[in-house]
Amino acid sequence: MKSNRKKRLLVGGLGFIALFLPALAQDTTYQVSAWTFGDETSLDQAVARNAVDEVCIDWFQSLRNGLIDSSSEDIGYVILAKNKGLRVLATVSNYSPKMGEFDSRLAHYILATPARRKQHAAKICELCVDHCYDGIDLDWESVFRGDRNRFTRFVRVLAAKLHEKGKILSIAVHAKTSEPGDWFGAKAEDYAKLGAVVDEFKIMTYDYSGSWSNPGPVAPPTWADEVLAFAESVVSPAKIMMGIPFYGYDWSGGDAEYLLWTDVQALISTYAPTISRDASGEATFSYTDGSGNPHIVFFQDSLSIQAKLEMLRLLHPNIGGIAVWCMGGESDGFWDEIAAHLAPSQ
Repeated sequence: MKSNRKKRLLVGGLGFIALFLPALAQDTTYQVSAWTFGDETSLDQAVARNAVDEVCIDWFQSLRNGLIDSSSEDIGYVILAKNKGLRVLATVSNYSPKMGEFDSRLAHYILATPARRKQHAAKICELCVDHCYDGIDLDWESVFRGDRNRFTRFVRVLAAKLHEKGKILSIAVHAKTSEPGDWFGAKAEDYAKLGAVVDEFKIMTYDYSGSWSNPGPVAPPTWADEVLAFAESVVSPAKIMMGIPFYGYDWSGGDAEYLLWTDVQALISTYAPTISRDASGEATFSYTDGSGNPHIVFFQDSLSIQAKLEMLRLLHPNIGGIAVWCMGGESDGFWDEIAAHLAPSQ
């Protein structure tokens, strides 16, 4: 079965679109969720195009003492989003601003005992209810493999508490094509058990390439198809949401710098590179900076977004929708593609 899936996707990128576009009728609606740090311009652009249903506001971090850092919260933005008719979730992560990465040890400490799990779940639920969010989006990443069962128990407790209050639970999970996965973060997430208790199952089908790899596409549709196919075999398809990146990377000297659309346009303006298209559908170019260092860039444009959405519609028509990372600094054309090809459920 796996080899058959590969055969039908060998066309790739723009060839994929050209081959199947006539067969894609606009007969399915999908939910569009987007993570945001509170960018109002992006919110206005997405809403104007009827291209978003839900925002997950990434302001909150879990703390070792079981409390939540909410110092970045802007209630005015929450009210703005709600007044535009959107569902608004509070994203709670284990990201450490001090470390500049997701804190595996913090998660391990909170997950270690039933009492700590229960306490933190209660605090998250309290935040959701007291601040009038529609639900919680849990974005705990890079959890230790050994915490797999404890993480599942924590999510079960949190889901039960939120559901008692009429709130929903969304979860962001690492992409994988089988259990338990090929690195510790993915191995900590039991797709079937987590998917059974949450309301939205957002798979981060991006970062296929990055600082840990050679230059390449961020989210090739062939890979995303395999991830979604596995997920649908163990999680209710209606809960599944495919991650869509709005960003790219600039590789140089063994590192990869995260780039927004606006960053890419600045590079193009400065270096006037020749832009080509990878088999994945993503745009790419190379340039040499003022210090003589070579760079290779892969980024998203309207055609690469289109390629991902057309794959979803053709091969995964029954999943719930997409989850965009993230609002802010993107091209207006990205929202146009979403509105045109997914018919968001508003």
